[in-house]
Formats: sequence, C-alpha cells, structure tokens
Amino acid sequence: MTAPSNTAVLAPRPPRALTIAGSDSGGGAGIQADLKTFTALSSYGMSVITALTAQNTLGVQGIHSVPPEFIRTQFNSVAADLGIDAVKTGMLATTDVIAEVAAALATPPAGDSERPWLTVDPVMVATSGDPLLAAEAVGTMVRDLLPLADVLTPNIPEAELLLKFVQPPSDDDTQVGPIDSLDAMKRAARALSTLGPRFVLVKGGHLPLDAASLLPATAGKDMVCIDVLYDAVTHEYSVFRTPRIATSSTHGTGCTLSAAITAYLARRPRATATNAPAVRTIVVDAVRRAIAYTHNAIKYAQAGLGAGHGPLNHGFAIEGGMAVAVGEELPVSAKAVVVEAGVDIAPASTSDRQNGGTASNGDAADDHQVVTLTELGWRREAQLLHTPRSIVSLLKNACGKDWYDYTHHKFVRGMGDGTLPEDCFRHYLTQDYVFLTHYARCNALAAYKAQNMADSVFSAKIVVHIANEAQLHVGYCAEWGIDAQALAATTEARPNMAYTRFTLDRGMSGDLLDLRAALAPCLFGYGDIGVWLMKDANTVKDDTKNRYWRWVQNYAKPDFQQACEDGEVLMERLAVELGVWHAPARIESLIDTFRKATRLEIGFWEMGWNKEW
Repeated sequence: MTAPSNTAVLAPRPPRALTIAGSDSGGGAGIQADLKTFTALSSYGMSVITALTAQNTLGVQGIHSVPPEFIRTQFNSVAADLGIDAVKTGMLATTDVIAEVAAALATPPAGDSERPWLTVDPVMVATSGDPLLAAEAVGTMVRDLLPLADVLTPNIPEAELLLKFVQPPSDDDTQVGPIDSLDAMKRAARALSTLGPRFVLVKGGHLPLDAASLLPATAGKDMVCIDVLYDAVTHEYSVFRTPRIATSSTHGTGCTLSAAITAYLARRPRATATNAPAVRTIVVDAVRRAIAYTHNAIKYAQAGLGAGHGPLNHGFAIEGGMAVAVGEELPVSAKAVVVEAGVDIAPASTSDRQNGGTASNGDAADDHQVVTLTELGWRREAQLLHTPRSIVSLLKNACGKDWYDYTHHKFVRGMGDGTLPEDCFRHYLTQDYVFLTHYARCNALAAYKAQNMADSVFSAKIVVHIANEAQLHVGYCAEWGIDAQALAATTEARPNMAYTRFTLDRGMSGDLLDLRAALAPCLFGYGDIGVWLMKDANTVKDDTKNRYWRWVQNYAKPDFQQACEDGEVLMERLAVELGVWHAPARIESLIDTFRKATRLEIGFWEMGWNKEW
C-alpha cells in the first residue's frame, strides 16, 4: 500500500552534519565536496562558508575571506534551528577566522548538553600546491582549535608542519623526524595527540609504499597507502591499508575523507558514547568506513573533468550501487603473530600500551593491527563495511512513514516526557514478557536456519541473552507491582500473538535473511528510539521525575547500540551472500516483510496504550 501522491511521507530525522570550510568554485573540494559526501552517506548536510575561492583542477586563482562575524552568524543560524550531530572544519584561511570558529565550537549549541563531534582537517595547501592558510594562522589553530578536536586528519606535509608546535619529547625513542615510514607515521600521530585531539589520523597518500615490504616506493604495480589512527586515551593504533590507485583524480581527497568521517560520526550522537571505550569504537568504525568510501570515490572517478587534478566521484554508489562484504576473520590469540601481506601483526603488551603503545625495539608492527581493504571489504575485522548501499537503510527508507510512526509513537513520547499512564506501561510490561519467550524461539529458529557455525552461534548467544534479560524483566516488573506469578499467568494479547507468529512464520517459510528482516524492526527500532529520546529536549532525564527514564537509558547504552551494529552487520553480509542486490523481486519481498513487522510493532504500542487483549 502506498501513500496518496499528495501526501508527504515523513522519513526519520537524518544525521546532521555541518562543514565549516571554504567554497571551491570547481566543485571538487571544500564545502562542495563535503556536501556531496554528506548526501551520499545519508546525512543532512549544512555549511558555514569561511572563504570563497576562484578554483579549478589546475589551481587556485583567487581567495576572498568571509568576515569572521558573519561566519559566527552562519553558525548560530544553523545550530539554533537545525541542530548539529557532527561538524568538520576545512579551509579556515586566517587567524581571525580560526579564532572565531574555535569560539563558536567551544561550547555546546543552545539546547544541547554536549558539543557535537568535531573533526579538524588542517587544510593548509591545495592539491595543486597553492597555499590555503596564512603561515601565521597555524599557531592559532594549534592553540585554539586542536584542543577541541575529537579527530585530527593531517596528511604527511601538514603533520610535519604541525609537529613544529609539539614540545620536544623527553626521550629519544619518540623523536619523529621526517615522516618517511610506517613507524614514523605512528610516532607522528602519537606526538600530535599532545596538541589536544584524542584521535589523530595521519594520512599516507603522500607516502606510497611497496605492498610486500611496506618500504617507500616511487613506482610499481603493487603499491599501497597506509593511514594510521592513534588513540591518545588507550594508546592504541589502528592501521588501515588500501591499494594505491594510479590516477590524477585526487582533488578534494582530504576534504572528502574528513567529511565522510563526520557523516559517520553524526550517525552516533555523542550522547550515546558514555565512556572512553564507546568513543573509541564509534570513531574507529567511522574512520574505517570513511577510508573505504574515499577509496572508492577515487577508484570510480569520472574522466574528462578538467585538465589538472580531477575530482572524485562522490556519487559512485548512487550510480552503480555496491555492497562491500567482509572477508574471513583471522582470530589472534594473546601472544600470536599473524603474517598478512608482509606485515607482522600482534597485540601490544599491557606495559607497551601504558608507555604509549610503542615497543622498545621500535618495530612498527608489534603494537597495532592492520586491516586491509579488498574488493570484498575489510580483511582481519569481524565487521562489515557499511557502504551507502545498505539493506537496513533501504528497508527503513522504503517504509519511512511507518518507521516514523513506530519510533515516534505517542506511547514512546509518553515514556520520554514521563506522561505515559502507568497502567498502560504495566500492561505493556506483562505482554513484553510473553514476547520475550517467542523472541527466544525466533532466534533459536535463526540458529537452525544458519548455514555456518558462526551464524548459528551468533543466534544461540542471543537466545541465552534473552533468557538473562527475561530474568531481569521479572525483577523490573516487581518494581511496578507485577510479581512473577502474575507474569507467568499472563494471557497473550492478540496483537502480541499476531506479531510473534508472523515472525516465526517468516522464519519457517523463508531463509535466515527473511527471518532477520522480520525481527529487524524490534532491534533497530528500539535502538533508534533510545538514541532519539536521549537527545530529545522533551525527554525528562531524571528518575525522580520520570519513572520511565531507566527504560530509555537501557536502549541508548553502548551495549544495546552495539547489538544493533552487530545485527546490521549480519543483515548486510547476508544480503551480499544471497545475491539480494541482483534480485529486485527479493528486495521487494524483504521490504514487505519489514513493513509488516514495523506495523505490528505499532500495533504493540497501541496494545499497551489501549490496554488491549
């Protein structure tokens, strides 16, 4: 059933990403590249323009800076009305502009309790070699802006310039020198973190390496790029390795990568990251996905655009569409060394990490893990690379009106602001206990439907988790005056019966992906609801004023959000393995299943609201 042509179909609010950067009249870099990237990665893009450039693929012919006070006006206008989940800075041009931008970003926007994620791309020189930042402004950037950054993304020339502002280390072992090797990139990332940002991503595009030896190479068929991410809190390195593409279409690469990181960070608002490990998980995941997106935007660049360094193809996935799957995971024991593509990989010892993550012998490969981007995705990681072509995003977007009605139902809003009648919630709690029993049955069926041990174990672990959750549910119900005997005697309501039997039927008649599509609204919907209510200004975030606040928190916590990530990874992989992207009829069938399950979730809320049996 489709909405009438004159009816607006409201999709859920998208992630909100802001770029504070200069305009590239040629469209390949600056805010133009950023906004294209935001759109390609399903974020709502906004901009604060810091400078106008007359620019093309051959170079920069002119720069006109925007007055700092008008830059602040742009920022305030966007923040006050639309809100910001993540922001990036690019070309800032002058000392006054940097100071104004830093002042704007130093405090949370009005109505928010925390600042949005901040990625700083320290743009200093264009791909053509033209300067984009006044020399005297670098110090202001280091002093005012870098301490605010979550992620700093310098290329090697930018990193070498910023290193001049780092206080000399006390030990010779951490001296950086020229950044001409993987080991030097790691030392540079660690040193730059002392300027304030928690994460430093030193990009290796200016340092082509031989694929086998990882030594600098100027020519050859098998060359790679290495990007090094350092976490100043955990002292861990993540090393990303991608095939080097022989192309001149690299204009705007740095802008695109930092914009992609920003778009992915915007999907996980800072309020969901409640501790240092959660922040690390979110940032490493965003960087990995952003590197893959940028790599493919270079790989699929279009010919015939300009006589110099051509632009990337930000819409590659929109044109041809592609889903990238992960290869086999290689398990690493605590003391194992795995050799992959000429790189020794071993976890750092506890003492190494406490000392900053660099072993005393200076070996660049003894304290990090390398993940390699292949045609099938990232090797060495047990996660799927989320590309713009996502089966989960497709399902949500295809059922946008129903999804909104489900995740923003009056029952949900009532839990957020504390106005939900308590007898409605008690009825919901008793039925949810019955639902958990059938949810366990569905996942037991999923274990049976799985075609490999890993997927069977994945579903079996969910069954065990549900059993534990059911016991916690009994205790929670007791707080609401519902004892275990009353729960056990609960009669299953018809909406509950309709929903759970539907999911079981889809599992029995279809394959594992059909079953997961039927179960998906329950998992992803509660995850979206938790994040939304956590951010919503109308949510009463006080146990003494809102009895439902603890319920809200449960679904916004990192462990539940991680469960959503794991579930999405599984569905994306199954979609690729089962050839869904080449079967339009199968896609329509999955959409139909997802839509019906979403409407049954709406019915579950209605059951609670109306106390239906």
